[in-house]
Amino acid sequence: MKLLILALSLLSMSAQASYFATHCSDSFGRVRWETGHNTNQLIIKIDETNSKKIDFHKVAIKFEKEMTIREENIRRCGFMSRTKVTVAKTIITPSEEFPTALDFLDGEKKIEVEVLCTNHMNSRASCPEKE
Repeated sequence: MKLLILALSLLSMSAQASYFATHCSDSFGRVRWETGHNTNQLIIKIDETNSKKIDFHKVAIKFEKEMTIREENIRRCGFMSRTKVTVAKTIITPSEEFPTALDFLDGEKKIEVEVLCTNHMNSRASCPEKE
């Protein structure tokens, strides 16, 4: 029992708490998604009252012409944070494993849309050694 407590204590001291999340949306909110420590879903607004939620692993999203609007990096003793805001043309298609994921769409089973994405991550960071 003492050995188990010692092992768990050592593991908890070396654990690194972290967080990452990406939020993307078109300018009208018709197509949006979250990944990371979020819902990991693509939400497509069909009309004013109906939306379709699709698990993120059921689609493939290809970014084209991505441009960084803002990037901020913070690093201090014990903390690191990075925020990046981008805009990109994206093409959303069903993943190979779920070819019917977008069958509710009329016509071609893909979505081409420009999105604004915010990617944020933070974690513990090591402190520089004192000389």
